[in-house]
Amino acid sequence: MMEEKNVNNFNSAKDIVDYIKNSTSHSEDMVYKEFMLGDEIVNIVFNESTTNGDFIADFISRSLKNLFDEKINESTDKEVGKENTNKEEDTSNKKRKGNLQEKLDEKKQFTEKKQENSLSNNLKNLDKNLGASKIKKIDIKTEDIFYYLFSGFTCIIYKTDIFAVESKASLDRSIAEPSTENTIKGPKDSFIENYSKNVGLIRKRLKTEKLVLEEQKVGRRSKTKVGIMYVSDIVRMELVDNVKEKLKKIDIDAILDSNYIMEILEKSKKADFPTIISTERPDLVSYYILQGRIALVVENSPFVLVIPAFIMDFVNNVEDTLQKSNGTILTKIIRYIAFIVTIVTPAFYVALITFDQEAIPTQLLVSFATQREGVPFPALVEAFLMIIAFEILREGDYRVPNAAGSTLSIVGALILGDAAVNAGIVSPIMIIVIAITTISGLMFSDINMSNALRLWRLIFLVFAGLAGIMGVAMAGMLFIIKLASTTSYSKPFSYPISPINFTNIKKTILERIDFSKDTKRRKILTDNLTKYRKLKE
Repeated sequence: MMEEKNVNNFNSAKDIVDYIKNSTSHSEDMVYKEFMLGDEIVNIVFNESTTNGDFIADFISRSLKNLFDEKINESTDKEVGKENTNKEEDTSNKKRKGNLQEKLDEKKQFTEKKQENSLSNNLKNLDKNLGASKIKKIDIKTEDIFYYLFSGFTCIIYKTDIFAVESKASLDRSIAEPSTENTIKGPKDSFIENYSKNVGLIRKRLKTEKLVLEEQKVGRRSKTKVGIMYVSDIVRMELVDNVKEKLKKIDIDAILDSNYIMEILEKSKKADFPTIISTERPDLVSYYILQGRIALVVENSPFVLVIPAFIMDFVNNVEDTLQKSNGTILTKIIRYIAFIVTIVTPAFYVALITFDQEAIPTQLLVSFATQREGVPFPALVEAFLMIIAFEILREGDYRVPNAAGSTLSIVGALILGDAAVNAGIVSPIMIIVIAITTISGLMFSDINMSNALRLWRLIFLVFAGLAGIMGVAMAGMLFIIKLASTTSYSKPFSYPISPINFTNIKKTILERIDFSKDTKRRKILTDNLTKYRKLKE
């Protein structure tokens, strides 16, 4: 941290430059240059790793010289013209005014003085005279000059005046398709690591003056910019104030990704399910903002956070609104079935095969017994072994390059699975059960949601191994209690199921949203319920 007494003792540009050099320990990627403009010295300081060198050379340096050459020449021409006029008027009085050489000397001194004053004034008002896209005059006593230097700005220093000119280098990838949230019929663009472009992708969709962007810097060392975006006449301001207050209280060395913010802001620390949405899709963020939610755009992160979140946000998909009604309803039913199957199926199988064989039809029970003949492990251990094997395959598929990932999955699922069955280590029916469970879990793209489903799958499995069907029922009760008690910024996570809201259950679960009839927002999120939609007859 800079010391106040040092800042107050800065009397020249050299003091400021020395301060920057000492504070950065003479870092090799810091560049210091001096320019002579007339009789004045102007210092330029920038970090070559984060700035565009061509922009600095072609625009900043050249603009400084051209600007002041033009100003000085203009001033000189005016003074010389004025002097010539006076000279013509006073021709008749030459003899009374003295020697012509003395007059020329006086004119030269006067012109040099005007040049010096013009140069000094132009330098002191550089932010008004330099035609840069973004230039800001910095007060080193109250603002952090290093934030600008390492954010890609060039600092122009004249005496004790500092001007930061944006000259950022392009360090980001181009906008591409979403990599974790595939879309079939919707927009194909996704967020990237560029903060301004991410904000622009949202503003491109919501061209309204009510869309507000507020910024805060979080992290003592990273000084990461976090943008809070919301529609001012839809959102409830107490939610905005709550989020802003929490961001101000964050005291951490660095925010390197939006997940740091997500981890800190989640109010339900013990919640298994994510209570904040993390998405890379601008259309999804725009859709949520219009409902009265808040979006957090974190610098250097391709994922934007949305607050608050409900469990139906992770089960449903905004792309459902782009499809025909009948197909959407069928897709939603399949998702709900997959949600239950991925959690309960292994536990249900273990409970039946271990404790409740009488609930299985005789012919099916004989088939199960035949397949399990020779397997040395009980069903619970067998299920755990297969779940661990499939999770290892899944993690390997995530981490290895794409070209090798598909090969790894095929080898693991087919060859190793078939070999395990032939060796008598596991039964064929167990591989089918775990495969159905894993495939059902793939319908949920959010990694935090997948981890929560995996955790509860194991909890159900343990209860089933201890108490059979009764154990599954007990685990189900715990699951419901957990969902009902989880909140996301004072909003019930299980809404609209608990507290029950039949209108929203029908709208979000049982049918496709019909935009021609959907004229009301959800009261749980906003007091501005009317969407102001007029339909032509």
